[in-house]
Amino acid sequence: MRYAWLLIAFAARFLIVAVAYPQLDGDLSWQRWLGFQILRSGGVPRALGNETFTAVGAPWLPHEWLFSVAAALGSSGAGWLVFSGAVALCAVAALALAALQAERRGASPRAIAIFTAFAGIALFESFGVRAQVVAWPLLVGFLMLLECEGPLGWVALAVAAVWANLHGSAALAPVLALLAAGGAWLDAGRLTARVRRLLVIAVASLGAICLSPLGWKLPAYSLMLLRSPITANILEWKPTGLEDLSFAYGAFPLLLAAVMLGVGRRYAGRVVRWERLLVFAACSWLMLSAARNIALFALVALPAVATALTQSVPWFAREPEGAGAERFAWIPRLALPALVMTLSLTVASLLVQAGTSKRDNLAEPALAALALQPGAHRVLCTDFAWCGLLVGKKNVRVFLDGRADPYPQRVWDDYLEISRLRPLWRVKLDGYGVDAVVAGRDVPLDQALAASSGWRAAFGDKRYRLWLRRGPAQLGSVHQTQRRT
Repeated sequence: MRYAWLLIAFAARFLIVAVAYPQLDGDLSWQRWLGFQILRSGGVPRALGNETFTAVGAPWLPHEWLFSVAAALGSSGAGWLVFSGAVALCAVAALALAALQAERRGASPRAIAIFTAFAGIALFESFGVRAQVVAWPLLVGFLMLLECEGPLGWVALAVAAVWANLHGSAALAPVLALLAAGGAWLDAGRLTARVRRLLVIAVASLGAICLSPLGWKLPAYSLMLLRSPITANILEWKPTGLEDLSFAYGAFPLLLAAVMLGVGRRYAGRVVRWERLLVFAACSWLMLSAARNIALFALVALPAVATALTQSVPWFAREPEGAGAERFAWIPRLALPALVMTLSLTVASLLVQAGTSKRDNLAEPALAALALQPGAHRVLCTDFAWCGLLVGKKNVRVFLDGRADPYPQRVWDDYLEISRLRPLWRVKLDGYGVDAVVAGRDVPLDQALAASSGWRAAFGDKRYRLWLRRGPAQLGSVHQTQRRT
């Protein structure tokens, strides 16, 4: 792999982010809490508990349960280095597998190197110590196995089963297999042995993704999430646009190249136009409908467009290596990787020594100030993801947190009523008995509480404020009538 130096460069970048910048969102905190809960109880919880005060008993399907157990085991010390490093390597493995798939399809090293760079950039914004990153190589591996002939193709079912225990995106496995089967049928014009095998894998993979503690509820959950109105309130679920840098500088060039070059040619002596096109089109739709799928699209697009470029443009065609080329083979194989790794490690060391690894994007100073307050508190965060850091904390219960999905629609409606200062915001805030608010500086709720005599600022800096209610919280009818949803 003459493009291995690119993978080393991305590996260094991902490792730096994973180890030095661990808290990119609030999910990791509640996932660790979930992992400890599973380790203590020996089972996966199926409902929200007393860590929240708005939806106790609401059904919950924690599809990241296995990732959460690993996060709990690797929460500190050497365990953290191993765990975070493994997550970073999953991102690198996904890129490497996508490049290998391109190589198997006949793409040239030049074409692979160019589009590996774009695909790597497309991973940047979604990357972090997150469950979805662990799913990336499983997605690519599943698609690679669908292209295999003979018994090896059946390993895709095992990949789907592992995938289902790490992240809910495993629900894509039967869909992608079915699209590949349909495309192969259109390409062949008849029901060939390959088409029959892909159809069987599609049906069997639906059973494979049920091989988790969640059972059949995992694919049902994924269908529900596609139709759920709460996704409109989650940043990663917003439609993709050019303001997303990973799209503008990574996925968009891949999409443009696919439109210009096409994604279907001949492979292993057979036409694969529709087989490639249907899978590519589905992943394109997923990307354009939600920014969280930019990375997924890039990993699928990399082998498709690298192969198309190799077959369409003569300069990118594969060339036999002569003796002259062998004399300089050590440059891409040894010198470039060594140079990139040295520079990357130097930059990483400077970042850590300078203390720039601290990222204050989760209202942690205000949350730390809340931990110092006496008594029990019911907390609302103006960015619900911040409250993920409070899940399971002693004497703190949250209105809404980064788990998001299990909270009923009524809780989301009330949260938006309060955070956006709609007409009943004060009634809802009092009714739920909220006595602590972590707010972004000068957001509407922060300004409203600043003008209210019933609240005091217990902490404030340039970005956040912690507001505490003066006197006892007023428990109203909304809290008193909470019931299982």
